[in-house]
Amino acid sequence: MLNLDLEHGESIILEVRKHWFVLLGIIFAVVFGVLIPIVLKFVVFKYNFLPLQDIFMEYEFLLKFFYYVWVLFLWVFFFIQWTKYFLDVWYVTQKRIIDVDQKAIFRREVSNLRFDKIQDISIEVSGVIATMLNFGDIRVQTAAEDSSEFFMKGVRNPEHVRKIIFSQHNFEVKTEL
Repeated sequence: MLNLDLEHGESIILEVRKHWFVLLGIIFAVVFGVLIPIVLKFVVFKYNFLPLQDIFMEYEFLLKFFYYVWVLFLWVFFFIQWTKYFLDVWYVTQKRIIDVDQKAIFRREVSNLRFDKIQDISIEVSGVIATMLNFGDIRVQTAAEDSSEFFMKGVRNPEHVRKIIFSQHNFEVKTEL
């Protein structure tokens, strides 16, 4: 967990992370990318495409080299996506939302949004799978002049997250009055 500077008396109510299905799509893409060259080679030798077989035999070392470079590229891509998946998180406290957004491997952005600045909280659950597995997108917009927004894609149980943020927002607004 990130070393957060919480105010006195402030504690984390909810930790909001992306749903595992978001990572599953990335895994399928990487596995598909790894298997394409293998299937292509199998098809060429199975159905006797003689000109291509000669090319495969003559340049076998070079083709293997490019295949391994391709797999290495896919591995790095997966590692970067997994890092972003694992480190993107929202922390909901009694007074604010802390958004930890992993932009790249060595670049992280941490933003705060106080509940009294919230103007709108919206969620979007699109598709059958997202509905069945209960994940979707959540957007929190501010009433500030710059009108910034917090957005997270593929959040687990977005309705529950919206209710907690909304209840904390209402509590903060009532406390100020």
